[in-house]
Amino acid sequence: MSAEIISDAEEMAIKSGPQYLLFYLHSNLFALRAEFISEIVELPAVTKVPWMQKCVKGVCNIRGSVIGVLDIAKYLLDTDFSASEKSALVIILIEFEELKHRVGIIVDAVCEVEVFEPHELQEVPQFGLPFSAKYIESMAHYRGEYIPVLSLERVVDIEALSMQEVIDGV
Repeated sequence: MSAEIISDAEEMAIKSGPQYLLFYLHSNLFALRAEFISEIVELPAVTKVPWMQKCVKGVCNIRGSVIGVLDIAKYLLDTDFSASEKSALVIILIEFEELKHRVGIIVDAVCEVEVFEPHELQEVPQFGLPFSAKYIESMAHYRGEYIPVLSLERVVDIEALSMQEVIDGV
């Protein structure tokens, strides 16, 4: 009997289920449900907006639309973003007050798109994480490790990010 070699693309086609974007933040691998992603673009110039929270880098122009830019590494890990040639802006669609909003999240590098079977997703441990477990929807088993699958509804909470009492400088 001969062993059959299956490529990553063929393996993903065999798996069924939702797709996840894998990306890096400060050398840590994270996943995000692809259904929220509108597009991925090179990191554009970001214009700082006064009085915004530290995790909101500002706004940028993507094909004529002004997009708010969120540094989720600052938000989750309280570390400053350092751009590289692999940095990217992941444009996501978030619903708030019955409207769809486009928000850009800065990532250090985009890795790949992966499909996780239900048995590859585990519950989130409530301790030992570098940030609150409330921002993680599950842990995905990927290449022998577990990586956090971020909950975009909790990470990009437009209402919480808009609260006046947490604005930087107030």
